[in-house]
Amino acid sequence: MHHQQLNIGLFGLGVVGSGLLEVLKNSPLAGIQIKKIGVKTTGKPRPVPPEMLHYNPLDILDDPDINVVIETINGSDEAFDIVSEAMRRGKHVITSNKKMLAEHFQELIDLQSHTGVTLLYESAACAAIPIIKTLETHFANEPVDRISGIFNGTSNFILSKMTREKLEFDAALAQAQALGFAEQDPSSDIDAWDAAYKLVLLAAHSHGILVHPESVLRFGIRHIRAEDIQFAQSKGGKIKLFPVCSRNGASIRYLYVLPALVLPSDPLFHVEDEYNGVNLEPLYSGLQFFSGRGAGSLPTGAAIAGDLAVLQRGFQYKYTKHHLNGHSHLGSDLDICVYVRGDKNLDFDHFLFKNILEKGENYRVGVLSAAWLQANQGWLNERQVFIMRYAF
Repeated sequence: MHHQQLNIGLFGLGVVGSGLLEVLKNSPLAGIQIKKIGVKTTGKPRPVPPEMLHYNPLDILDDPDINVVIETINGSDEAFDIVSEAMRRGKHVITSNKKMLAEHFQELIDLQSHTGVTLLYESAACAAIPIIKTLETHFANEPVDRISGIFNGTSNFILSKMTREKLEFDAALAQAQALGFAEQDPSSDIDAWDAAYKLVLLAAHSHGILVHPESVLRFGIRHIRAEDIQFAQSKGGKIKLFPVCSRNGASIRYLYVLPALVLPSDPLFHVEDEYNGVNLEPLYSGLQFFSGRGAGSLPTGAAIAGDLAVLQRGFQYKYTKHHLNGHSHLGSDLDICVYVRGDKNLDFDHFLFKNILEKGENYRVGVLSAAWLQANQGWLNERQVFIMRYAF
């Protein structure tokens, strides 16, 4: 498809859909037209002519003139139904729904292969940072030792507020909600699901491994307290929520999301508030650092507009790393040095530390296996234990 006319059916006119309209209004792309917009609620004021609005998804999916579907709705199950049906009907798809993608990744990649249409989703991982295109083009053939970073703006905003203004977690979360950085139900952000979804997407492009998000070791920031921030500062660092995918040899990959102690020598130390950052460590090229707005109406809309521009030129994800490394699997032998803090009644004898580096009244620093952490995740969360990666 080379500079072909793109007639778009847009699903959703909320934060992301409205942002896309604003971006296209100020940066018009030739040969691109939004023809129909699918919404749910009738009678709601919309910044488009009423005749563009449609309340039945089939009005868009059945339209033979629409050759691109852009999906920006909230629900992952409904989004998957729309996206998969659009692809089966021969329509290209652009989506920002990281949960839907991560939960149905293999099926969607297979659909692209079988139908010949294109699926793009730069906006689903770190929004304004063009990390997926970078991995798919510049680093498509160079092995990547590790990708890590700050993938969730909500948690980073909360951690920045707790560090700079010495707020407690609940007060920082309330500010994030008041400013629109956090949902009224912030579970996906503070329990690290959002970061895990994005890690799943990026790991496919950086390391060639396809995993379900449930397989990823994951601890969030729900149980962080001011004393944890103070501990990090006493070591000269800050706490950041840190997703990681690393490799061990040709076939073993490790994926996890943990709060981490980050030191000033790391570029991510300086990434604050709602911004995202990515550390990419290719085998030969050395550390690459990317930073930008990780969420929000206009940054996400701009990322979707970027996908439209490359779609018009025939760009498609080739999943080169996956085709080269499709035999890759999750390793089970990873040891992690962690800081563990609970209340005064926490029984540290329950923890299978391989060694202990530091002890405090209600914390320990030592080495635990990733397998033990994953197996005991429910027990640790029930006791409101805060876990932080201590050393890299």
